[in-house]
Amino acid sequence: MYICTVRIKDETKRLAIVENTLDIVFEKGFAGIKMAGLAKDVGISPSTLYVYYKSKEELIISVFKELIKNKTVQSEKDIDKDLPYKLKLKTLWLYWINVSINQSKEMSYIHQIKQSPYYDLVPDDVKDIGYSVGFELFDLGKKEGLIKNVDNEILATIMSALLMQTVTLITNKKMTLNKKNSDLMFSFLWDAMKG
Repeated sequence: MYICTVRIKDETKRLAIVENTLDIVFEKGFAGIKMAGLAKDVGISPSTLYVYYKSKEELIISVFKELIKNKTVQSEKDIDKDLPYKLKLKTLWLYWINVSINQSKEMSYIHQIKQSPYYDLVPDDVKDIGYSVGFELFDLGKKEGLIKNVDNEILATIMSALLMQTVTLITNKKMTLNKKNSDLMFSFLWDAMKG
């Protein structure tokens, strides 16, 4: 008689794997991920790690998918559907500024993967999730004639560039994140995007 044993995945261990992966990538980049070393850091055997992720590539892509889905869902929840358009856009912009400042490991991971060959392994539907809230908002603004009627990729580039420079000013302590400064920086974004 053959008995098949199935190893059950423990969510606490999975989260520890994800957290340690984020730490490693933040400090050393993707080249720093060694599956045996990661397993040791988490306190599990390498064979147990492979129960969760069959390869380093699968681990890297899975963590990215999880981050993108979680951040996108939360950003969508933060936007009050009853707000005027400009305030919806500002809410999204401020959400990503706060995430970039307060969740720097996660954002570093997202930025690093987008600049790496691993990004080619990310399914298109996952890439689309990351842009879905912003693109829907851009489409609404164009439909209402409030922002420039240009390709969403261009609008996303403008928004991202100003957002990252704002985050850099804040993290380098050249500017504080308060209402006056966030209003000022958003006004530059709005001036660049408005129709």
